[in-house]
Amino acid sequence: MEYSSKNFRRQRRNHPEIQLHSISSESVGKSSTDIEKSPDKTEETKRKRQNFVKEYLVDFTANSSLHGLKYIGEKERTFLEKVFWLFVVTCCVVLCAGLIRKVWIKWNESPVIVSFAETSTPVWQIPYPAVTVCFETKAMQTRFNFTEYYHLYLNQTSLSNLTEAERNMFEDVSLVCDDHLAPRDGRNTSDGALTVNNLKEVSPNMTDVFFGCKWKDIPKDSCEDLFSGILTEEGQCYTFNTLGAQELFRLENLHEEYQYLDTAIVNTTWTLESGYVDGTPLETYPHRGLGYGVKAGLTFLLKAREIDLDYLCKGPVQGFKILLHNPAELPRLSQQYFRSPLSQEVVVAVKPNMMTTSEGLKPYDPERRQCYFPSERYLRYYKVYTQANCEMECLTNFTFARCACVHFGMPHGPKMPVCNAGSIACVKAAQMELVTAEVQTGLDEETTDDNLGSAREVAASCKCLPACTSIEYEAETSQADYDWKALFQAYKLPIPDNEEDLHYARVMIFFKEAQFITSRRSELYGQTDFLANCGGLLGLFMGFSILSVIEILYFLTLRLLCMFYRRRVAKNKASTVSPKEDQDCSSPKPSKMYID
Repeated sequence: MEYSSKNFRRQRRNHPEIQLHSISSESVGKSSTDIEKSPDKTEETKRKRQNFVKEYLVDFTANSSLHGLKYIGEKERTFLEKVFWLFVVTCCVVLCAGLIRKVWIKWNESPVIVSFAETSTPVWQIPYPAVTVCFETKAMQTRFNFTEYYHLYLNQTSLSNLTEAERNMFEDVSLVCDDHLAPRDGRNTSDGALTVNNLKEVSPNMTDVFFGCKWKDIPKDSCEDLFSGILTEEGQCYTFNTLGAQELFRLENLHEEYQYLDTAIVNTTWTLESGYVDGTPLETYPHRGLGYGVKAGLTFLLKAREIDLDYLCKGPVQGFKILLHNPAELPRLSQQYFRSPLSQEVVVAVKPNMMTTSEGLKPYDPERRQCYFPSERYLRYYKVYTQANCEMECLTNFTFARCACVHFGMPHGPKMPVCNAGSIACVKAAQMELVTAEVQTGLDEETTDDNLGSAREVAASCKCLPACTSIEYEAETSQADYDWKALFQAYKLPIPDNEEDLHYARVMIFFKEAQFITSRRSELYGQTDFLANCGGLLGLFMGFSILSVIEILYFLTLRLLCMFYRRRVAKNKASTVSPKEDQDCSSPKPSKMYID
């Protein structure tokens, strides 16, 4: 027995597991009081979780492909080395984030660049400019002497002697004259159809204005073959190469009191965005130029009689206003024009300015690319979106909200009254307020006027950006005296007695060159450029790549789940061990030597 005890003690020293089994077997019979004295399981679990997180982070830094992280997690590194590398990595992250922020700002605020196209565009691919001509004399003196009625209207005694029709005629004509001539005590609104009919009755008609026309060096029997009447803010004018009413307006939303275009040309083969349809013949509508120079352009001769001129309505300068514009726009001669004086020949060399936009900019917000595609902006009164059409419609809505009426030359809906002389001051003020409202409010913020409040809302909703495809026409003009009487004398032709007081003006309009350079709006900083710049910065400072992103996601998801799964499987295996096997493991039977 003594030998057996010594042998047992020797085996315990050489085999520690025997001690564990002995201890485990000894603890089987402990009471609940002894169990309560064991360490707190909650603190032990918390400590295990902390150790797990620490080991997991060390594992990530050791295996990550990002530069510098492995030095932070290495156990062999000293504390000073770890602090150094942590500082370096943090600085790189901060500096890289700052540079990426600058790249983001550049991409977000300046994604568009306007450059010249690689190839030139021939002029036959675009329409010839629409030409609108307005006579400075709004009422021919032989039909209605505006100057005489102006003085009669100002005199209270003579005013009472005027008939209602005469007063109405004077007030209607004053709508197209200088602003200060409109009587403020006149009618605020009027019947739009009656006002327009009065203006057309006293204004020069086609035969009174045009003497002869020639298109592409081919004389026309009548200028009516080229020009048609159009109603503008300047009253009755005449236009060439403008789209028809059905192509230009949404007629279902317009009033039916009067028409803005006398002709209704349909089935045009040109659109602003797509240009001419493939296979369109050279002779089409709208007309397109086939070359450059005078012989490939438009020439027309205008005339006016001295007896019909009025020097009060529009001031001392007589002649004609001419505007070159997009065929899909309603002209606004109050905004821009060039003048053709009487007894002068004006030569106009046209240089087109065309802007296109790449399809790659369609996903961008219109305010970022600074233009609208046709499908992005709906106009109530126009079928074709252009900046000029949008501004005209916005002015209509703003004037109606501000003055409760609109100018007769503004396309408007059926429930909008037409302003007259008593409201002309409000109409002119509304035009200026709308311009300033785009820069600031343009109106007093403290006012409680309902009209001002609604007008401010209209101004805020305008946002008339340019169309993504736009065409403008720059005019280079030169002029010289046109002495038609000297020409008659040179040919020894007699001057008719009824033409002694005639004044002529000749205008020639043509393309300056056969080709022009188109401007193109395209991506300056696309998504690919942004990604490449960010990737370059991340790679330079941190060795970061797409695989690094996948690596981080892997450590946060798949690797973590697999680790938890393995631990759960191991735990389940441990818990499924039978009691007999557990007893055999915890308290092994003593060997024969122990019994002996």
